[in-house]
Amino acid sequence: MLKGNLEKKLVVLTGPSAVGKDAVEAELIKLLPLKKVITTTTRPPRPGEKRDITRHYVTKARFKKMIKEGLLIEHNFFIGNYYGTQWKDMKKPILQGYVPLLDVDPNEAMNIRKRNPNALVIFLKPESLNVLKKRLVAREGTTVDEIAKRISLAKEAIKKENAFSYSVINKDGHLDETVKVVKKIIKNYLRL
Repeated sequence: MLKGNLEKKLVVLTGPSAVGKDAVEAELIKLLPLKKVITTTTRPPRPGEKRDITRHYVTKARFKKMIKEGLLIEHNFFIGNYYGTQWKDMKKPILQGYVPLLDVDPNEAMNIRKRNPNALVIFLKPESLNVLKKRLVAREGTTVDEIAKRISLAKEAIKKENAFSYSVINKDGHLDETVKVVKKIIKNYLRL
C-alpha cells in the first residue's frame, strides 16, 4: 500500500514512437510500486495488443464525445488518431495502492505537465534517429508513410527534451541500463 504522500505522485514516461517506453515500463512495474494507466486511442490494435488491457480502443466519434463530456485528463491528435487518458483509469492504480505510471507521447506529456507540475516526466530518447527508424520498420502494422511522420515528429520531440524532468537515452540492446537509471530517478522522486 502507498505510504504518506505517494497517492499524490504521478510518473510519466514519454518519448518518440518505438523508443522503448513499453519495455522500460514493463520492467519498472516489476521493481517499484507502479501500475500502468491504460490509455485510450482511436487507432486499431497492433498485433499482440489486447483491448482494455493494452489500451482502450474506441471510435473517433466516441473519443470526441469523451472530450465533450470532460472524461479525459488530457488528449492529443497524433498521425490521424486520437490518444488520451480517462479520469477513471487514472484513479484505478491509486485505489489499488500504486503510483500511476503513464506512457504517453511528448505532446500528451506536456499537457499532463501543465495540469500537474509535480508529476515526474521522464523523456526516453533513442541513441540515434537511425536506430529509431529501424525499430519503427520492425514494428508490425506501421506503414512507410507513418514511419516518415513518426521520424519527423521524433526530431521535433527531441528538440523539446529539456521541457521534461529528466532525459534518458535508451540504447538499443541495453534495456537493463536504461531501467537502472530510470528506476533510480523514480525512487528519488517517490523517496523510497
